Amino acid sequence: MTIEKTIAEAFTLPGHIRHIEPLGKGLINDSYLVTTPTAKGVLQRINADVFPSPGKIMANLRQITDYLARHRDPGIRLPGIIPARDGKDWVMDEAGGYWRMLEYIEDSENKARIENLAEAEILGESLGRLHCLLAGLAVDKFHVTLPGFHVTPNYLARLDRVLATTKSLPVDVQPIVDFIQQRREQAPILEDDKSTGELPLRIIHGDPKLDNVLFSKTTGEPMAWVDLDTIQPDLVLYDIGDCIRSACRGKNGQFDLDTASAVLKGWFREAKFFLTPAERHHVPDAIGLLPYELGIRFLTDYLEGNRYFKVSYREENLHKAQKQFELLADIEKKSASLQERWENIQAE
Repeated sequence: MTIEKTIAEAFTLPGHIRHIEPLGKGLINDSYLVTTPTAKGVLQRINADVFPSPGKIMANLRQITDYLARHRDPGIRLPGIIPARDGKDWVMDEAGGYWRMLEYIEDSENKARIENLAEAEILGESLGRLHCLLAGLAVDKFHVTLPGFHVTPNYLARLDRVLATTKSLPVDVQPIVDFIQQRREQAPILEDDKSTGELPLRIIHGDPKLDNVLFSKTTGEPMAWVDLDTIQPDLVLYDIGDCIRSACRGKNGQFDLDTASAVLKGWFREAKFFLTPAERHHVPDAIGLLPYELGIRFLTDYLEGNRYFKVSYREENLHKAQKQFELLADIEKKSASLQERWENIQAE
């Protein structure tokens, strides 16, 4: 019997297990679809090398799922927790690994890209709706599951340390390093205002990229947000910035301003009820900061031997870094237009 089946049988998924198969293309956790004659569940091994306290992840998730269950029609779903037979929300294997099982959401699919502006707008609205719901939760009751996540100055400092110990850079890496260095001053733009309290902490998704939204196969609309390990207190600006980063990169790798505007329009329709003036002011900054941050992380991981992100070939993280910086360069070219559109959205 495989470890996956042994662990799966420790959860309360009804029925005899017929199939267990790998699910998705996650870069961090290992995920499996578990099927019985009457039910399906998503079995996941939480990567403890990335998340040092898996129990805190599950405590956060339990708070949120219980909170949403008290709303008659929350307008958005998160996958529910399928508890273990001992009543806990996780199972620990003999090696100390943490496993959980979550609800499998039927009639759903991922989208590789946003196809039109209507889809973009409802994507933004869905994220805004999630933020509105989470705004009702007390920040001090939640754990930080991934310390330092989205703290761009820390990622930049780590890259500096790696570069300092690298004897010689490949020819195709030096231009990327130069690009990063020319923009160092933008790294702390959000963290500085967070440290002073100008930007408030809220409960955020943490990783609301397009891959982490499930769309209805029937209506085409967003059904649920998944990959919830990074739910924690942080800046809501990181969420909208990351959503736009992932959803608004056109087929040619450039920044799709129209799609970004549609996402912002849908998001602001919901988020306007809680956003402070400082948060509104920094939205364009967040849209530029997130590809900068992720590009730094990809490049650092490449230089360190691809230890964090799963890769299928050695240069994959390098190529991903290049794509993020190409996106950022185009965002910079269109920054005046982006600012104007954001101001118009707020004025509507």
